[in-house]
Amino acid sequence: MRTRLAIAFGAIAALTLDPLLVAQTAAPPPRSNPVIQLLEQGKPAFSIWANYIGIGKDYHAAVTLQNNRNYDFIIYDLEHDPLDVEGLSQFLRALLDPAQIAREGVSVTKPVIVRIPPNGREIHQNQWMVKQILDTGVAGLMFPHIETAEQAINAIKAVRYPQPASAPNVQPEGVRGASNAIAARYWGMSGREYERRSDVWGLSPEADMLVILIIENKLGVDNVRDIARTLKAANIKAVLWAGGGDMSLSYGHDEKLTSAGLDKVIAAGTEFGLPVGINATTDFQRRYGQGVRLFFDIGPAYAATGPSITPEQRKAVGRWTDAHTRELRSGHVQWLV
Repeated sequence: MRTRLAIAFGAIAALTLDPLLVAQTAAPPPRSNPVIQLLEQGKPAFSIWANYIGIGKDYHAAVTLQNNRNYDFIIYDLEHDPLDVEGLSQFLRALLDPAQIAREGVSVTKPVIVRIPPNGREIHQNQWMVKQILDTGVAGLMFPHIETAEQAINAIKAVRYPQPASAPNVQPEGVRGASNAIAARYWGMSGREYERRSDVWGLSPEADMLVILIIENKLGVDNVRDIARTLKAANIKAVLWAGGGDMSLSYGHDEKLTSAGLDKVIAAGTEFGLPVGINATTDFQRRYGQGVRLFFDIGPAYAATGPSITPEQRKAVGRWTDAHTRELRSGHVQWLV
């Protein structure tokens, strides 16, 4: 009799599990950031710059970039343009297309990743800037001139909220302040859900914030394996971007040294399981073969068309379907994915 009662009570207990335990063991919700979803599938993602080199931040620029489905996300520059957070907020709102959202959900709006002004060595003094930009609702941040593992971790700390003791990864300790109303609304979720979902990719199963760390000078290249090793040890899935422009300056415009530096960044990302990004798609096939998964196009020549890759190359990497073929035949090339 006692054995039967014990079994019965055990069955009842199984049906009344702690909600926190259920939340931790349940399957994660669908990705709100489609770029992370592509990266988890091993597929390439394509980006176009806004507020930079001929592409503005006005309403027309936002609509053009949102409607160009050749690109998966937008990089918005605040490093070389004035720090205008209100202008960024207006750009984000201009991307919203009520008809698209009604058909496909809020995630149809292109994610915006913002390149911030301070270099890696300045991040710990500029956490206020990180906080203000994140509070607009952006999908991630790009940090220039990351040179050491310490700088990389400082960037992650600035992006994260402080975590509860029950979080999968409490460290690195987050320092972002609590004011999520606008960002949560833009992401289409409650404030509490936003706090969870806006953690840095890799630090929890549902974390959807994308961090891109630009390795773009000699010191960064020299330390890139240590940077990548440290990120992997902390379960952080940050993107390493091999930044060729500033890297060329750092190497005195020596093409061989710059090329070797780019390859070293790519190799470190591949070795430690981190995605790598690079400028342009002109050398797409070789770079994809090396392990590069994010490609960034710059300039108005691309804004109304798309990356300089062929349908065959798209098919080879899983970014082409029969629907794309039909749209190509119809002449609507700008709608290819």
